[in-house]
Amino acid sequence: MSSRPFARAAMAIALTGIAAIAPENAEAQRTRAVAEGVEETWDEPPREPVEATFVERGRALPPLEEVVEKALTFAPDVRSGRAAVEVSRASRVNARRAPMYNPHFEVQAERSRNGATQGTPWTATFWLPFEISGTRNRRMKEADAYVHMHDLGVEVAQATAAGEAIAAYGRVLVAAERVRVLERLLVVAREAARIYEARMEVGDAILRDVTMARMDLGRTQALLAEAQGQFASALSDLLRLTGERYDRVETHAILPPELDLEAFVAKVDERLAPSVAALEAQGQFYREQKVRLAREAVPAASLMIIGGQGDAGDGRFGLGLAYEIPVIRSNQGERAFAEAESQRAQIEGDIRASVIRARLEGILEQLRREKEAYDVLTTVALPAADEAVEAAVATAAGGKEDAFVVIVSRRERVLLALQRLEVVERQWSLLGELVQLTGEMP
Repeated sequence: MSSRPFARAAMAIALTGIAAIAPENAEAQRTRAVAEGVEETWDEPPREPVEATFVERGRALPPLEEVVEKALTFAPDVRSGRAAVEVSRASRVNARRAPMYNPHFEVQAERSRNGATQGTPWTATFWLPFEISGTRNRRMKEADAYVHMHDLGVEVAQATAAGEAIAAYGRVLVAAERVRVLERLLVVAREAARIYEARMEVGDAILRDVTMARMDLGRTQALLAEAQGQFASALSDLLRLTGERYDRVETHAILPPELDLEAFVAKVDERLAPSVAALEAQGQFYREQKVRLAREAVPAASLMIIGGQGDAGDGRFGLGLAYEIPVIRSNQGERAFAEAESQRAQIEGDIRASVIRARLEGILEQLRREKEAYDVLTTVALPAADEAVEAAVATAAGGKEDAFVVIVSRRERVLLALQRLEVVERQWSLLGELVQLTGEMP
């Protein structure tokens, strides 16, 4: 926005010839105009960066793509998920073991008291257990399903980290812009309070004008402090997600990336949401576990190699086979638990899918409405507020209104500007939630 309101207000002051204390020169007219709210060029903010004052020194906020890429690698949940994947891969070591158990042997020796035996009779038996139901193959499939379940857990963590990074990035941009707006308003409010106090001392203003100016100054200071705190908090969120410290924002582009809603929905329909896919993988793991437990219910057989010495001192040798009949114990409890867990995962997956579909409808519709709100504020409300401030300043300069109308008009203009920033922040938040739910990048 140009400085057209200031020019018109200054011209009105010059034409009326009304002086509050003494005939005003050009500098005094400019100061009075600024104090009464003409400085309303919020759409053309200064070019200096916004810096956080309560954090250690870092670097300027980079483009969104770089921040998201770092979050996909360094977010705490992503790193924990990758560590869990490495642990899950250790299950393959046991799954690939040979289909035999450790051999063992036993030795028995006896001796008669009356000397009826020659020497000491003894018997040694060597046992070699081996699997007969193909358990090794089922162990390997279960281990692969276990690793796959943790791999998809990493995808869920990455979708969450990317969505949180997008939302935090938007909060940083909006908070920086909010600080810019309020810092400029604070200069105007502080100068207004100073001038109205000076005017009251010479009888050119009443106590209400001074009180309103002080109230306006206090409110602006409080809003600025809150905005600076939000800025620092959003930067700390990015530090947590990326491991990178950012301390300032140099860009003035605050709108989120353009999103083709129809194309986005089409991409989402082509694949499962990460959280739903993770639950399906969990159900598959428990189904594989159930099959493995069923196979293990068939015990291993044992080959027996027998040797020894008989009562008459004769050597003996033989072979045998041992087998445990699974009549009483056949992994009933473990199999029932695996079956229940697989059903639970399937039910949770169905619930999660329906919840995501319902939430996506709400998010997409809200995004459309937020865009409409932004357009209305930008093209209708804010231009009208500019004209209202301009008219209030010109009228006050002509002596037809007092400063109260100017202050109220300026306050409403700033509140609209802050409301537009809130709309933009909600757009970023909704975009981040879309990524978390779907795993699709816009």
